[in-house]
Amino acid sequence: MAAKVWAILNQKGGTSKTTTATNLASCLAALGYRVLLVDLDPQGSASDWAAARGETPGDIGVIPTVAMGKALARDLPRISSGYDYVLIDGVPQISELTAAAIKASDVVVIPVQPSQYDIWACGDLVQLVKDRQELADGKPAAALMIARAIPNTLIETEARGALEGFELPILKAQTCQRQSYVRGVDSGRSVMDLPADDKGRLEIEALTAELMELSK
Repeated sequence: MAAKVWAILNQKGGTSKTTTATNLASCLAALGYRVLLVDLDPQGSASDWAAARGETPGDIGVIPTVAMGKALARDLPRISSGYDYVLIDGVPQISELTAAAIKASDVVVIPVQPSQYDIWACGDLVQLVKDRQELADGKPAAALMIARAIPNTLIETEARGALEGFELPILKAQTCQRQSYVRGVDSGRSVMDLPADDKGRLEIEALTAELMELSK
């Protein structure tokens, strides 16, 4: 069975794209799935995270990571063989790489911080996804995700209302502004290394479960 490919994309930097990708990959690995992380971002943050994490043979949490570029569409089917899930950490711009990632994916996740600037900034990407869906019989599945929210605030509520204007599903699961997401990054850790009741970990577990349903 071919791997399920999830692309975490946003044309704007600083939207928690890499944080979301690495934590989703960690959660899937913790669930026992074979996961490949693909780093399209020239900054290479996902690759740096994976290098800090290390790859100890037999470690349940091992997440092989590859940096890719324009050869994504050509090479991804070959290198994803043997994996259950492939997570793509996209490039923070609209480019050929972004279009290639959308084309290669089963699910596109667009993390958006709850600010009007960030909401405006994702309009071109949303349109690119919709254009692909029109050409490919509704594929890939796509959804917006609120990232780095401050829970139970007016700005969070207003953000959900504003995102509805894009006419893409908005995930129920979201991530919030928490230290959980930054602690241990320098050693390749994720929220899955935190206690089972950690709020950041619970958010990622809920997000992973929702995306698994979306990709069925």
